[in-house]
Amino acid sequence: MEQYEHGASVTLDPMSAPNRYQNSNDPTALERYEHGGQVYDAAGKIGDWLDFSANINPLGLSEKILATLAENLRGVVNYPDPNASELKRAISQRYNVPEKNLVVLNGAAEFFYLYLNVTRPKRVVLPVPSFSEYERAARAAGCDVKYFFTRAEENFSLDAEKLAHTKADCVIIGRPNNPTGNLPAAEKILRLAEVSSVVVDESFIDFLDVQSVRNFISEKISVVQSLTKIFAIPGLRLGFAVVEENLAARLNLAKDVWNVNFLAQKAGVAALSDEDFLRRTRAWLAAEKKFFAERLSKICGVEIFPPSVNFILFRHEHAQEILHSLRREKILLRSCANFAGLDQTFLRSAIRSRKENLRLLDALKKILEGFK
Repeated sequence: MEQYEHGASVTLDPMSAPNRYQNSNDPTALERYEHGGQVYDAAGKIGDWLDFSANINPLGLSEKILATLAENLRGVVNYPDPNASELKRAISQRYNVPEKNLVVLNGAAEFFYLYLNVTRPKRVVLPVPSFSEYERAARAAGCDVKYFFTRAEENFSLDAEKLAHTKADCVIIGRPNNPTGNLPAAEKILRLAEVSSVVVDESFIDFLDVQSVRNFISEKISVVQSLTKIFAIPGLRLGFAVVEENLAARLNLAKDVWNVNFLAQKAGVAALSDEDFLRRTRAWLAAEKKFFAERLSKICGVEIFPPSVNFILFRHEHAQEILHSLRREKILLRSCANFAGLDQTFLRSAIRSRKENLRLLDALKKILEGFK
């Protein structure tokens, strides 16, 4: 199977090639797309876990969201607004984008399925490692999926010039990228858009005070953003996309008419008006990201990859043993063994509160002392 190693063609063993997962009868296919946040027991109840496997804002629900949910709970007897008019106005005002360019979403992941099913690009190229729903959505739409491998020894940086020569009809890029944390410059996106359609996933962008590529929307550039991570509402599911006007009309016609539920719409409006919550989140992350990365890097045998947002990728030769030992301590980390381009030595950790981070760091030290 043809792949891309910085633009060069290589051949992979057929059993390890991504086409293996196109077979819906393959029992390993679901494992290929597993995510973090698996906090439920066999009965479907939430267990007593300290969850570092999902990258959710540890500040939790804001008071504005809590009050809004309480005030509007009885409203669930009504259908949600199919146009999400109030929510669109709030998004438009918060991010300074025209409502005609918006598609509201049941979480950012919905966009990849919707976009790829409507636009049907023949060849989708994925810089990897990256969020597995990109690939899953592309295969569900019948696209030919190719990998463009980035390299650990280069901190997984994106070579846009070589990526531009992969003859892609569509490239999907995380900005910041999950799980590596890379933040490709806007100039790289614009370069790729000269030769391919580009979908930019900015699901974590609100954790940073940096320029979005929303202002560069065109027929070739679409941007999707999650609101579930920054506002700690993954159980409600909420996101939006900013796309070219005609494409927005097509996508809005193709989506489920009530894709964003009543409470999610109300919570989104409240959240987007909470500037204080965003300021506190960014202040927390600026300090805690540096602290956590420095402490983690000093643990014997750990190799970290510099974080940009609220998670960090790291490597240890005993990663799988670390995972199992932490589970006995009721702590969850994210194994990265099922990310294309990574192996069983890679782990991803959310960055949480100082107290929680210290608990994880102490547990890691004790576990790794046993390997000396």
